Amino acid sequence: MISFLIKHKKSILIITLAFFIGSIVYLGLDSYSRGAFNTTAATVGGTEISYRQLYKVSEDRARAIRNQGIDVDEDMTKFIQQQVLAALISEEVLNQAAHKIGLNVADYEIAYDIQSAPQFNDNGRFNRQAYAYALKHSLGMTTAEFEEQLRKTKLADRFRGVLYSHYKLTPEEIKYSYKVQNGNMKDFEKNKAAFSANLLDTKMETAQKAFFDEFNNQVNIKTYLK
Repeated sequence: MISFLIKHKKSILIITLAFFIGSIVYLGLDSYSRGAFNTTAATVGGTEISYRQLYKVSEDRARAIRNQGIDVDEDMTKFIQQQVLAALISEEVLNQAAHKIGLNVADYEIAYDIQSAPQFNDNGRFNRQAYAYALKHSLGMTTAEFEEQLRKTKLADRFRGVLYSHYKLTPEEIKYSYKVQNGNMKDFEKNKAAFSANLLDTKMETAQKAFFDEFNNQVNIKTYLK
């Protein structure tokens, strides 16, 4: 496994940057229940994630990697599918949690994002035909499918902001963690910015995992990907 990750580290970076910008990718799918093969790749409570959706997004990601001149072999294909399914589950979890606390994304927000996107504009004006054409030929999606995906992504981001707003670093915490890690306070001021950023990332990852573990205790999550 380690040699595979080293061999494909460039591809893995591309996947991470390209797929659902800003979304949480929750790994550890093996911890969830698995079942027999069917049309459903995973379930989050009563919501299904279909193999059709999984394979479609996975192929989009594989195509993007191939366009970088990188070979996508069988191992890489499986890795992409695992990553994509993890992200789809993550997004669905965040959406369900957001709805539970009353968060939503208004229609005007979706309209603004789409109409202000330069690739859908013609001389500064939104072009509906260009919008529909670009989605169909670049992503293989209808406008309704794209807008629903955009809404889910924005709602996931909104809930993430609420989740992370409760986790902040205090000056005392930064100093204490620095001393514990280094054994002294040497070069603290010099390294403070970089150390604080890394410490916050670690704290956010811990918060993210704790949230998903708690959610999984309340809502049953199953995956069926072989």
